[in-house]
Amino acid sequence: MFFLLSSLLAMVLVAAAPAKIPAPKPAQARLMMAAWEEQTAYDAQSEKELLELANHARAQAGANPFRTDEGLIRAAREHAVAMAERRELSHQFPGEPELAKRLAAKSSLYLVEEAENVASAQSAERAHNGLMHSVHHRENLLHPSYNVVGIGVVRRGDTLYVVQDFGDSYEKLPANESDTQISESIERVRAQSKQLKLERRETSAADREACSMGTADSIKVSQSPLASQAKRIIRYTTLQPATFPDALAKVIADNTLKAYTVGSCFSRSKSYPNGIYWVVLVFY
Repeated sequence: MFFLLSSLLAMVLVAAAPAKIPAPKPAQARLMMAAWEEQTAYDAQSEKELLELANHARAQAGANPFRTDEGLIRAAREHAVAMAERRELSHQFPGEPELAKRLAAKSSLYLVEEAENVASAQSAERAHNGLMHSVHHRENLLHPSYNVVGIGVVRRGDTLYVVQDFGDSYEKLPANESDTQISESIERVRAQSKQLKLERRETSAADREACSMGTADSIKVSQSPLASQAKRIIRYTTLQPATFPDALAKVIADNTLKAYTVGSCFSRSKSYPNGIYWVVLVFY
């Protein structure tokens, strides 16, 4: 009972504002990581045990098991080192990137969503039990959409510092497939609204404009070669090309439209470190 209370207290502290402790410079951080590695600070057995405990709990809840990703493991271990060095739990230390950027820097996965649990305990089992008795941490462990995890555990003295980085990972679509899915959705809306099928006009300029939006990290375009003769241009971002903003359905159902052009481009940016589809639709 004492451990459980201690664990829950530690998890409450995670949500508090991190102490203003100077973050190590990049070169110092690399040296710190190398030092921990030389001391075999990573507790691989505890990492394995936590994964097994998590997947057992997910099986009992009817959720699919996690698969692991080396990039997420590296991110989790690096953050565990930072916590162990400070003997403190936090999701972000001063000077450290936010979670999405940390994961994107280490993993090549495309994540729709990400989350993180942190804990400290004397054993993997106690860390797991503490997390499972905390509502939000339990939700992360059992979230049905999360399909990948990276677990990092660092031992300092008799204390384990635990980081679990979760993600909802998806495969990036092959070239032109995103355009095809968007077009199919447009045709479906037209059919449902009992409007005539629109002519699809293909042009590489639309894809180029979509990619330029990703490069600029903005859907705002000052000058567009697509604007000539266009009745309306819609630009937006999405993680799922087959779906689009609700308000767009009304535009697509306009009975005065005759044709359209679609351009899309998957790109990572500062706003979307894990990547997103940038889309431009031109209606005539």
